[in-house]
Amino acid sequence: MAQLPAHRLDPRMLRVWYVSDVVGIAVVAVLAAVAWLVVRHLGGDVFWVYLVAGIIEVVCILDLLISPRIEYATWRYDVTPTDVDLYHGVFVKKRVLVPLVRVQHVQTKQGPILRAHGLATVTVSTAGESFEIPGLAEDDANELRDRVAELARLAKEDV
Repeated sequence: MAQLPAHRLDPRMLRVWYVSDVVGIAVVAVLAAVAWLVVRHLGGDVFWVYLVAGIIEVVCILDLLISPRIEYATWRYDVTPTDVDLYHGVFVKKRVLVPLVRVQHVQTKQGPILRAHGLATVTVSTAGESFEIPGLAEDDANELRDRVAELARLAKEDV
């Protein structure tokens, strides 16, 4: 197998994944409370609500403890004069080479959690798919976006 890409995500991305997972756990807890109120109001057995909600919460907490660290450790990317090379995955490792000649547009985006941590995501789009590089420092993301756009323009001129 060819050498893995050299660039890694910003270390602050680990915190972003933790915050996102905690928000997900809170949403599940709220939904469980609503289900409990509905079942109780209808006179049903709330044991099943406790059981299902408990199982879901345990799975979410295990995911919170394990997944972000593995995802951060495996996420890598590179941009060469011909390709964008992406490698990531927790259980299934995915390696993608996006030919720059196929790139239609490239953009940066930030949600509220990324913005609060000073990070952004770069999205590289082709005719059929979009590929994201999450968790780059804002300045690095803007530079990468501009570099990919320029290399894609040059690659199309060479064809």
